[in-house]
Amino acid sequence: MNKYILSIETTTNICSVSLFNNDQIISLKEDNNRKHSSLLGYFVDDIFQSTSFNIEDLDSIAISIGPGSYTGLRIGLSFAKGMAYALKKPIIPINTIDSLNYTIDDLNYFIILSAYKNFYYIQEYKHGIKSNDIKFDTLESIKKESKIYGYTEKKLDREIIEINPSSKNIAKIALKYYDNYIRKDIKTIKPNYIKPIKFKDNIS
Repeated sequence: MNKYILSIETTTNICSVSLFNNDQIISLKEDNNRKHSSLLGYFVDDIFQSTSFNIEDLDSIAISIGPGSYTGLRIGLSFAKGMAYALKKPIIPINTIDSLNYTIDDLNYFIILSAYKNFYYIQEYKHGIKSNDIKFDTLESIKKESKIYGYTEKKLDREIIEINPSSKNIAKIALKYYDNYIRKDIKTIKPNYIKPIKFKDNIS
């Protein structure tokens, strides 16, 4: 049975939207200028305007839920929930680090994703399997001889094997684990911030 999935990735400066029919990509739109609020709706509309596909025929919406940019996560998930409510479709939430790992064929390594300043979301893999929970730390916490994959907008002294976050990988994981990951109760889906947001108290 065919599964049509709209996939969204907004956890970094990259805004990525794709439409899949099973493992076949129908359309892909991407931009790295951090204009999610203006581009996300445009990309989705352009995909359905430029193809013969009917939006009502979607089976689900896959969304990257973090870790990543607070703003990007809120924009992406809010948009996905709005579409899901309007179309009465389920959502498939996908971990951003898992989507980066999807393209890696290696044994012992780290995956990093920029957080802010000199901090990163860091996941260690041993024998290709997660060895611990994602941590929020600096690159100094990773041994210098370790192999590092991931995505950052910064210029680093360390060698990083770059992997761009993409809605393509989000869709492929969603299709692979469809029955296990699908969520019909979309109200309970929340961004995976990893580090809690702390607001400054400006009241004197």
